Amino acid sequence: MSMMKKTRKTVLMAVCAFHVVLAGIFGMRYYLDHVKLPDVSPRQVIAEYFAALKSRDYKKAYGFVSIRHYNNSYNQFIDRVSMYSPDMQLEVTGETIKDDTAVVETKVVVPLWFGPYSSNSNMDLVRVKREWKIIHP
Repeated sequence: MSMMKKTRKTVLMAVCAFHVVLAGIFGMRYYLDHVKLPDVSPRQVIAEYFAALKSRDYKKAYGFVSIRHYNNSYNQFIDRVSMYSPDMQLEVTGETIKDDTAVVETKVVVPLWFGPYSSNSNMDLVRVKREWKIIHP
C-alpha cells in the first residue's frame, strides 16, 4: 500500500470518527433538552417560586417564569407580585405532565383579619429545554 493511500485512509477514518462523536454529542444534547424530564419537577418549581415570593426574592422568582409566554417586564412583574402577602401558605395538591407542558394544582391560603381566604388554582408550566417555566405567574 502506498504512503498516499495510507494517509488518505487515516484521514478518512479520522473524519468518520469525528462525525460519530459529533452525532453522539448532538444526540445526547437532544435527549437532555427534549426527551429526558428536567431534574426539578413542576411541583418543585411552583414551591420554589412561592418560597422566593414569600422571601421577596423577586429576581429568583422571575427566573421561574417563561419569558416567551409572559410579556411583562421585570419591573411590571415586581409590581404585580409585591402585592402578595408574605403570610400566604401554598399546598400543591396535584401535578399533571403531558409532553412539554405541565399543570400544577395548588391551594393557597392567605390569612386575613376576618379569617383565612382559601383559593384553589392551576398553574400552567412549559418545558424550556432542561427546565420547567411558569407560563402565567
